[in-house]
Amino acid sequence: MYMVPHHTPGRPSLRLLTTAEALQEQSEGALLLDTRPAERFARLFIRGAVQIGLQGPFASWAAMLIRPTQPIALLAADLEDAEEARIRLARVGLESVTGYALAEEQRWLEGGVSVASMSIHGTRSLNTVLQNDPTIQLVDVRSRSEWLKGHLPGAISLPLLDLESKGQFIDPSRPSLVYCYEGYRATTAASILLKGGAGDVAILIDGIEGWLASGLPLETTTARGRSDVILISFPRLRLVTSPRVHCSVPLAARHPIETPAGGSL
Repeated sequence: MYMVPHHTPGRPSLRLLTTAEALQEQSEGALLLDTRPAERFARLFIRGAVQIGLQGPFASWAAMLIRPTQPIALLAADLEDAEEARIRLARVGLESVTGYALAEEQRWLEGGVSVASMSIHGTRSLNTVLQNDPTIQLVDVRSRSEWLKGHLPGAISLPLLDLESKGQFIDPSRPSLVYCYEGYRATTAASILLKGGAGDVAILIDGIEGWLASGLPLETTTARGRSDVILISFPRLRLVTSPRVHCSVPLAARHPIETPAGGSL
């Protein structure tokens, strides 16, 4: 893990907030930014918090999703994680961190904090999940270019960067199962959908990576909007495609470099 000192010379100490103080900050317009990993966040989180995990391209996604002037109250596992988050945010121009609160799930429950959880599924159980509830919407939050190279059959394309402007394209009355390539973006997207009022959201944690590893077929959309199926042959990953479509499937996760960008949250 990226290591930082508890205190950076020239920068004031990061203020420790109680949960009540963090919630007060949220009520006054601050963004609760939860930096914990996907599995721990999904187990229990404060309603309205947005998750961007430290164990990944944290700062680059924060820069693309959060307005530069947006006040931020961090939720972190410990002071070290909070300091790391603050430094990485500052490097991309996000310097309005008001403080941090520890993610203390038991105290949240005992204190009556409004919390929620979300289910995490793997591709091996996906068919069973969909059979048990055929109303589930599969939501692909990868970029449009990734989507065109192949996606889960029947999925909706809703890129992470478009969630705020196009989130209305999913039915909030139906459960959603969100996926990306390997789970990182899916968790962030699920938290944003829930913050925006979506009802029942779950994560397909291994995403396209797990789907390909299981040798399952992807669907691709042609330029005319027609869908075809791509079959993946393992272990050599030989592509067998319909004669009407020629494309390749990404075999490795590609994360953006941590550089500044515009924001929207």
